[in-house]
Amino acid sequence: MLEHRGGLAGQDRAPGAAERFLSKAVAHREAGRLDKARRNIGRVLDMAPDHANARYELGLLVSRTEGAAAAIPHFAAALKGAQTNTACWLALIGALLETQRLPEARAIAERFRAAGLASVSPKAVAVLVDRAVALGRGCYDQQDFERAEAYLDLAIALDDTHPDATFLAGAVAARTNRLQMAYDLISIAIYRTPDRALYFAGLGSLMMLMEDEGGTRSALEKALELDPNLAIAHSNLAGFLHKRSCYAEAMHHADRAVAIDATCSGAHVNRGLILKSLGRLHDSIAAMDMAIALAPRDIDAHSNRLFTKLYAGDIPATEYAADARAFGKLFADPLLRKRPFTHDRDPNRRLKVGFVSGDLCAHAVARFLEPFLECFDREAFETYAYMTRAAEDGLSLRMKPLFDQWLNISSISDDAAADRIEADRIDILVDLSGHSAGHRLQVFARKPAPVQVTWMGHPATTGLSAIDYRLTDDVQDGEGCDALHTEALWRLPRVSATYRLADDTPPVRERPPCAENGFVTFGVMNRFEKVSDAALQTWGRILAAIPDARLFMVVGDVNTPEVRQQVDERLGRAGIDLDRVILQPRVTSGYFELYHQIDIALDPFPYNGGTTSCDTLSMGVPFVTLCGATAPERAGAVVLGSVDLNELVATSQDAYVATAVALATDRERLTRTREGLRERFFAGPMTDHARLAGEVGKAFRAMWTRWATGEPCARG
Repeated sequence: MLEHRGGLAGQDRAPGAAERFLSKAVAHREAGRLDKARRNIGRVLDMAPDHANARYELGLLVSRTEGAAAAIPHFAAALKGAQTNTACWLALIGALLETQRLPEARAIAERFRAAGLASVSPKAVAVLVDRAVALGRGCYDQQDFERAEAYLDLAIALDDTHPDATFLAGAVAARTNRLQMAYDLISIAIYRTPDRALYFAGLGSLMMLMEDEGGTRSALEKALELDPNLAIAHSNLAGFLHKRSCYAEAMHHADRAVAIDATCSGAHVNRGLILKSLGRLHDSIAAMDMAIALAPRDIDAHSNRLFTKLYAGDIPATEYAADARAFGKLFADPLLRKRPFTHDRDPNRRLKVGFVSGDLCAHAVARFLEPFLECFDREAFETYAYMTRAAEDGLSLRMKPLFDQWLNISSISDDAAADRIEADRIDILVDLSGHSAGHRLQVFARKPAPVQVTWMGHPATTGLSAIDYRLTDDVQDGEGCDALHTEALWRLPRVSATYRLADDTPPVRERPPCAENGFVTFGVMNRFEKVSDAALQTWGRILAAIPDARLFMVVGDVNTPEVRQQVDERLGRAGIDLDRVILQPRVTSGYFELYHQIDIALDPFPYNGGTTSCDTLSMGVPFVTLCGATAPERAGAVVLGSVDLNELVATSQDAYVATAVALATDRERLTRTREGLRERFFAGPMTDHARLAGEVGKAFRAMWTRWATGEPCARG
């Protein structure tokens, strides 16, 4: 700081002395003689304590020696005495920017522009704006969207025509799911700079979130027209095409993205997803590993890797469980909020139950959740929906009355979502996603509710210690499964979810197809990623035992040469005669009519069908399953057990072959098994929604009582 000096010598008081000392101070500062600069500034301020230019110079000097925070009072004093000096305005804004006092910086920037001074020093303004944009971009890359937005707001306050600031502000809005705002901002950026490929790539990503297929493809293709070597555009187009089962074209763009920029982690994630859909599970895991190596905190890569490991038959359940626990320690444990809950511990009061999901829409999960909610005791439980997906549809609208409160949390951060759930005083919070797409496990990591449960969306542990229970049944998770979970297993009798037939489902075929075409057709309606090599080999043995049988399979994008070749190679390695295989592309309409071509369905393993198995029985088609030791490989046994078809549940691959062959070669038995199968299924526990609602209600009440009385969970 400046030392106080005694009275000034006579020559120091001469007219113009202050300006001479200030001129010397500037020269000394520019030459790096900071002590001499400081002494001369002191002389000026001794003569005129409010000298604006001296205060400005002192701010510059202090900024170099003590940092921007120490300079702020001097710049503020300078501005007070020189309201038309743009340098004083920009220096103060810049110091506030560097010290992250962004609301103050933005307020002063707005006054600066309102005073009409922004056009006086456009180059100096541009330097400050570019600095704010750079800091905002850095925060965006670190996924600190709140600070990124504050920096970009400042940049726009200084220059509302800056295209990069506008585009990045749109990107932040997109990442925080304020989709209309994002669209407006990105569109403005494109209008101002219509030749920036990156802007169109961003627009394409946004259109994907808004579920505008035409807009997505158009924007991404425009980006590649402007810059054929823009890796992010290739990566995003790969993701878009994969979701539409266009695997060959998707892989082309994912490979191109990696070839252009091997460090593009999102491209490796998309490659992994495509490889998973093609059944190349270990290649998929390797791609996810590469993405994680490039971006160690990419939660999507970690979750997709976990899901893929569930499908792979040669990866032990203990390895998956260890990886899930590692996920929890890395991403969840550090977020745990350690504070006492103040909820009323009355075990008999009406409880608030919150359901968190991105699938409260036209999705398989809704077909299980909706009938449950219709029967759930609304007098005993107050229900809250926390929708994590921005786009809602007709089914969302239909489900809203089933909840007492509905909140779309797609546009708010995990912290804010947890805060809202706490403010709602939710007693029991239910996750319906697990590690599936769009999950919000990091909300659960913060423990916003006293009791937390995972249910339906994922047939294995989440790995989160903050989730208390996994709601399951005693068939899916038998003895020995507890040790594979961070959650305590709460087992319901018989089934842990009930099914509703999709709207506009066609009637069951009256006679089995073999009665008309003379041969048995086995069918696989599950996604190809569930079809392990071991399952293919087993099916090959079945076909070998019945020489005239056929195998009908649904495989996405199988009509393209690239995918057909890969599928044929996998089938050939499994010993399956390709001439006896009927390959059907995935369809967006007419799905249930495909069952009319199938006599007997074959359940994949080790990851059995779930919704597909229910669809199969509802269409009057029996299936054969291989029952293993963990939930993913026991789902088929649950569904068949609901119609007392336990004779179709095998416990070894040899038994699987024998069971399928025996049913296929006994046409009378096959006909009897198919007769009235839909009706038997709908009369069984898989559609007894009232019973399930009562059992889940009892489970929730017991979980709450345990917490209220301080009884701990019995974790594995």
